[in-house]
Amino acid sequence: MKLKYYSHVAIGFVALVIAFSVYGTWYTRVGNESAKAESLAAQIQAKNVSTQKTQQSKSELEHALADEAAIKGYFINTQDIVPFLGDLQAEGSKYGAKVEVVSVSAEPAKPHAVLVLALRITGTFDAVERMLGAVEYESYDTVLSSVTLDTPGAENHAAPVWTAAATIRVGTIDTSSTVPVTATTTP
Repeated sequence: MKLKYYSHVAIGFVALVIAFSVYGTWYTRVGNESAKAESLAAQIQAKNVSTQKTQQSKSELEHALADEAAIKGYFINTQDIVPFLGDLQAEGSKYGAKVEVVSVSAEPAKPHAVLVLALRITGTFDAVERMLGAVEYESYDTVLSSVTLDTPGAENHAAPVWTAAATIRVGTIDTSSTVPVTATTTP
């Protein structure tokens, strides 16, 4: 009977050792897998942070490009100088003034070159003043450098014809030499 008791204890002990061995093996395997899962979670978190920074950078780039385009809108493209001069002359006729471009010269400057225009504007005082105001408050980077108003031969006319000799400086930009930057999105 004692033998039977010891055999049960021995079988129980062997079963207990086997159970602990299996438990230890599974515990180690689960621990390793948990460590892998934590490592993967950390990598995912790092990728998410990187993706968020990339998206934020792209958003800031898009805003910067929009701001750059808006700022460039205040300068005359060097390829559009002739149409700009034609628009000035056409604008004068809207106010009843005659606009003549007397001279055009360019001054290289940093960060943008400047176009110096000498204009002669003739018409009634109201038309000349309105045209000068239109030039001064043009949507471009425009500075009215000098203006001289005169009424040549006013004593011979009932209504004097006014003449304004004006020098204006207009900011220019050369977009043909720059490489446009565009925002690209990566899926």
